[in-house]
Amino acid sequence: MKPLLALIGLLLVGCAGDVGAGDDDACAVTLSYTPAQPLAGPDSEVRVVSTVSNAFGTPTYAWSVTKGGTIVPYDDAQSDSSEITFLATESGAYDVTLDVSPSSGGFCPQGKATVNVLNDLNGMKARLHVTPPASAGAPPIDRPLTIRNAMDFDLGAVVLEPGVMAAGQVRSGSTPVPAYLQFRPLGMAGAMVETFTTGTGSFSARLLDQPHEVTVVPMIAGHAPQRLSYTPSSTLIALGGGMSLTGTVRRGATRIGNAKVQLTIDGVPTTLATTDAQGGFTTLGVPVSGATIKIEITPPAASGLPRLEATGMFDVGVPIDVNFTQLTLRDLAGVPVRRAGVAQAGKKVAIVGTIAAAGTVTAGTAATATGYLRISTTTDAAGALPSQLVPAGPLFAVTTVAPGDLAVGAADLTGGVPAQIDAPAPAAFSTAARAGTDPVPGAMLDLVPTGALALAGAPALHFTATANGLIAGSVPAGARFDVRWSDPAGVRAPLVERDTAQVAATYQLPAAVYITGDLTVSGSTNPVVGASVQILCDACTGLDKLRPIAETASDPHGAFSLAVPDPGAM
Repeated sequence: MKPLLALIGLLLVGCAGDVGAGDDDACAVTLSYTPAQPLAGPDSEVRVVSTVSNAFGTPTYAWSVTKGGTIVPYDDAQSDSSEITFLATESGAYDVTLDVSPSSGGFCPQGKATVNVLNDLNGMKARLHVTPPASAGAPPIDRPLTIRNAMDFDLGAVVLEPGVMAAGQVRSGSTPVPAYLQFRPLGMAGAMVETFTTGTGSFSARLLDQPHEVTVVPMIAGHAPQRLSYTPSSTLIALGGGMSLTGTVRRGATRIGNAKVQLTIDGVPTTLATTDAQGGFTTLGVPVSGATIKIEITPPAASGLPRLEATGMFDVGVPIDVNFTQLTLRDLAGVPVRRAGVAQAGKKVAIVGTIAAAGTVTAGTAATATGYLRISTTTDAAGALPSQLVPAGPLFAVTTVAPGDLAVGAADLTGGVPAQIDAPAPAAFSTAARAGTDPVPGAMLDLVPTGALALAGAPALHFTATANGLIAGSVPAGARFDVRWSDPAGVRAPLVERDTAQVAATYQLPAAVYITGDLTVSGSTNPVVGASVQILCDACTGLDKLRPIAETASDPHGAFSLAVPDPGAM
């Protein structure tokens, strides 16, 4: 496989001719350059060396060096002009071409190389994630990428490996097990391939021809999800036996039945269990020594209790004790929901909130559990809430007044039941996308809910700027958002502002550096068209690790260009 970020550019081009032994005599031109990692500067000299084979007679050399379409001066470094030098005063991609004319006739192809000159050796660590269409006959890739300060970077040919078609069956002993499968190649975990087996456990998937880890989530009872080693040449994924993990869910002395319980051990889920009338549960999983374990408990909606999450180094070899803190519960029966004094009859209302210490989980060690509340209800004909228990505390009510018209109102139950819940009218806003003093026409704005709206499952709001870069719209009053700007024209880089309650009047979209390249599949001359190409943050965690910094699709020539924020301007 060709290295993705080769800083010594080698491009070998053979002339057209008959396929066969005659190709060994075809003229070929190779260009290489030094230093391997040139840094921009007033005295930064780059030497480009040509190697010409199978030319007829004494060749003559015609060089060209350009940067962004602008001619860059060069000097001959050898008397026969077979080598040149040029000054790389600015960072970026320098395109070097060489036309060779043999003195005795014949044809030599043009030699090409792209010299990526760095501004410095620092930058933002990222990942290049490519998901080709099924027709390309290649699995995804996920490779390290460093985005340099103030520097465009041409990756050249990004070569995808065709991989192999892996096929086999999931079995537990002699029993076929239908399952969901996640294949992750070792050393490239982000290049995940997902598939489902048939009802008889059979599967097929195109994978890189290298060792993988496969996570198996059985779709029938009695089999524990697990992570196993796998090689594409194997025709069997053999499930081992899981371990029964037991425990109890309670609220003080009161046992809680019909609660859902699931553990995630070192990133692998257990089976989903439901507590019995005595609050007891049994789930199947595969313990891993020293692993971090997350426990999630979803109580029945009528209980009024929040969903719990706790993470720790639990000992699942002993019974797990889940105890909801003695939260005070209040009944919302009869509380009116109003907008500007007008009762909101027949409206859906989601009571949401986060409770910092809503319970404890004990299994060898104890951990405090965070509570996440989301209880859905509907107002009656008089605009009042029905009987519904909810925890005392500072909560929120998200009311759907009309399609696309959500209202976020405080529902503070700390000292008692409120006299009413307000459903405030939407708040109007106007904003503009700018690049310096210039507008960014067609800029796209996404307001992604956080806080109460996110807990209520509200969708993102999407807007497109006018030719003057202007947007006017409205948002739920009291809501919070991640503000995400993007420029479809790729002139400016995306901009993200986290968890804000207000849309600013003006946003300056950041300066961009451009990551370009061409997608091909090893062994094929066809470009990879319509592939998803993303730049992902390597240092990010949680959902931000999966959200692209920039994304595009490869064009009919397999080429792509992504505008990403200049790390030096961040």
